[in-house]
Amino acid sequence: MRPVRVQLAHIGPGPLKRHRSHADGIGMTEASAIPAAGAAALAAAGMRELTADERGHLDRLRGHLAASGAPVATVEGLGDLLQAAHAAWVTTPAGQRPDPSPMITSIAVGVGDLIRASAPAARWVLHVDGPSASPALLSTDGSAAVVPFADVRRRWADGAARADERAAGGHGPTDPAQPDPTEVEGDAAWLERYVSAAASHLAAAEAAPAAPEPHEPAVDVQDHVRDHVPAPRPPVPDEHAWEPEHAYAAPDHPVEPAPDTAPRGRRATHARGAAELPDEPVVRYRTPGELPYVPSVDAQNLALRALDRGLTHAISDGPAPFALRDDGTNVHVKWFHADNDEALGLAERWVADGIGLRAAIGWVVPLDDDAAAHLPGLGAVPPDDTAASLGADHAVVVLASDSRMPGMVVAHRFSSGARTGAAGCPIGEPVVVGPCPTVL
Repeated sequence: MRPVRVQLAHIGPGPLKRHRSHADGIGMTEASAIPAAGAAALAAAGMRELTADERGHLDRLRGHLAASGAPVATVEGLGDLLQAAHAAWVTTPAGQRPDPSPMITSIAVGVGDLIRASAPAARWVLHVDGPSASPALLSTDGSAAVVPFADVRRRWADGAARADERAAGGHGPTDPAQPDPTEVEGDAAWLERYVSAAASHLAAAEAAPAAPEPHEPAVDVQDHVRDHVPAPRPPVPDEHAWEPEHAYAAPDHPVEPAPDTAPRGRRATHARGAAELPDEPVVRYRTPGELPYVPSVDAQNLALRALDRGLTHAISDGPAPFALRDDGTNVHVKWFHADNDEALGLAERWVADGIGLRAAIGWVVPLDDDAAAHLPGLGAVPPDDTAASLGADHAVVVLASDSRMPGMVVAHRFSSGARTGAAGCPIGEPVVVGPCPTVL
């Protein structure tokens, strides 16, 4: 199974400075993304779909860009506009420069549209992993992304910094009304290289889906267990350390879920016999912040990654219990192909036997006709008429926590295709089910 890596075009301050590569002078940042499930895949970690208002904002930026009168529908025209605007701005005395954000964002949406013209399967999303959100382009399978807004801003800021440094050292142009060509004359060429590289990057992700891993004949329980451990890399300070896992291509035919996929009396939380407990009142949670104990951001991210992993596997290969363990350098993933109760017991022991900062355990449960499921001792996946109408018949359930800390239960519905006859796909958004005892 091939690894996937997302390259994010990112600028300026923010958490995605990690793994920066300046190859070809483009300055694209590498960051790992979650493999997603087919055409209806979730956005990569740290990204979400645009709202109607956000799409409208991009349209308004396009209107501002068109009002410039420049031929912004071509790489050459937009590159010339960037270079001219940048040159005029950097040669203006620092205290008299206007806010460049309107120009930067207008040019950036034009850059993104040019990229998308060459990689039409990519879509606009919002990158929200950081102090400020930034529109991004994401491939269909979630394995590749570029953030043109961030890169244009970084290009702009770098040029201004160089111009100010030269002026402070007495090396500025003789006529301040004229740009210093050493600072901004490469903007047009940079934009051309950037658009070409970004479009190729996204198009390559669309053209090369990974094949599902074949099942192996089972001999005993241990033969049912597959251990996927990504190649180690040095830890990066202030980063949630994890490596890209595996991407699966969604099949064209429905995958029939295994019967009786709900665990009977085993909740992967050391609370046995929960199925015999009386029903308790169900509390509805909308966000992790409403839980009695709010898990860390890293634990929440691990839960989302586990949901994506479970969805990918369930849709492409069929459901199987699994576990993730984050040791601070890598996230290790293990699948357990055995009886569901027995597999969840193996998952508990695998998590407990290792060294980790946080962990997650997941499995697949069937949904009622109203897309709901009762999870004994944990809560419930609430009814959802819209999800039911779209064919949601199962859900991936994940328990995640930091070491020795209370955790959270999340779920994500999906259609196996059994009710609709179509290819399997995720349905709706992740659901916060409730709190749970520590997993690790």
